[in-house]
This record gives sequence, structure tokens and C-alpha cells, in this order.
Amino acid sequence: MNAMTDSQVDKLLEDISSIKATISQNRHAIRLILLPAHFRLLYLILGLCVIGFSMAFHLLIRHHGSFEAIPILTKNAVYTAIVMGWILVGIIKWLKLAESLSKIDKRFTVSYFLQEFFSFRIVHVYLPLLTLVICICAVCIQYNVNFYVIPTIAVGLGLLHNFIGSVTNIRQWLISGYWFIATGLYLLAVGPFYAPLAVSLSLGIGCLLFAISGWAFRPSSEESQSGQYQ
Repeated sequence: MNAMTDSQVDKLLEDISSIKATISQNRHAIRLILLPAHFRLLYLILGLCVIGFSMAFHLLIRHHGSFEAIPILTKNAVYTAIVMGWILVGIIKWLKLAESLSKIDKRFTVSYFLQEFFSFRIVHVYLPLLTLVICICAVCIQYNVNFYVIPTIAVGLGLLHNFIGSVTNIRQWLISGYWFIATGLYLLAVGPFYAPLAVSLSLGIGCLLFAISGWAFRPSSEESQSGQYQ
């Protein structure tokens, strides 16, 4: 095998440097997109909504004696309110996110966000994890062990948050991620748990932790340079 010439070595080193620069630039972009400033208001609203709807079910259970005794129309009304709330929060958040991203760079649009978010192989973690959580929840419901659904969702969210935190090196994602995992495993260990309390303890407080830590922690230099988004 012929030895590489000096010019070939220089060209190879130049190509490697170019690849490293491209990867570094993309990682910087994905980190800017996933800064807590873009999501803390959403997580605050989600946390309050989760705890609020859990409290509503708690009051209904106390009034009617059990979850099964709650009239189907009342249940459907609460479920409809939850779905409508999620849709409304989602619409508002996408509008706010588009405004926030444009303040960083005019090239940062919602479509760009989706493209970058599902780069770096995040999609290969997100989709299998989502599929696994859905399948486990379906099996739990089928075998009438519904108390495993909430811990399964919590652990799944925790693993996803931890992955994002490890990729971006943003500790707020890790804080919520470990909270979701720890509370999910705790609920799995103790067995049947009062559902409204379990949802509030794991999912509701987990969302609030992200929001509170997003405002409480000193912003990074990137976040400070990008300005206030919320």
C-alpha cells in the first residue's frame, strides 16, 4: 500500500477539521433550541394543569365515593377539558417557540426546530421509547393493572429528559429526568397508589421542577446572549 503524500495528509486533516466544525455547529444549534428558556413557561403550565386536573378527579372521587361511581358524562367532560387544554397549550407554545427562535436567528423556524430536534439520532431514542411506553401501558390496561401506567409514563419521560440533558449538557433536563425516573420507580415499588396523588407527585411536580429550575438557575452565556424568550 502506497504511503500518503504530504498533500493528501493535509487534505485529510482539512476534511476532518471541516467535519468536526460542522458537528460542533449543529450541536451548538440544537443546544440553543433546547435551552430551558424556551420551555419553562410550557412546563409551568403543564405542571399546574396536571395537578389541577388531578385535584378535580380527587374531589370527584371524594364526592361520589370511587372513580367508578363518577357519572360517565362527568368523566367525559373532564377528559374533554384535558384534551382541549392540551391542544390550546400546544398551539400557544408553538407560537411562542417560533417567536423565541426567531430572536436567536431568523433561520430558526419551527420546521428548522423539528429538523434539528430529530437530528443527532434523537428520533432513534424517542420513537422506540414512545412505542415501548405505549405497549406497556396497553398491556397494563388489558390485564387491569392500571396502577402501572403512571409509573411507566414517568420512567419513559425521565429517560427521554435524561437523554436530552446528556446531549445538550443542560442540567434542567436532567433534574426533571431524574425526578420522573425516581418517582416512577418508587410508584412501581410500592404498588397500587392513589392515582391523583401519583400523577401530581410524579408528573406534575416533575414539570414544575423544570420550570422553577429554568428560572432559578443562573442562565448560561448562550442564554444570556440570546435574550429573554418568555
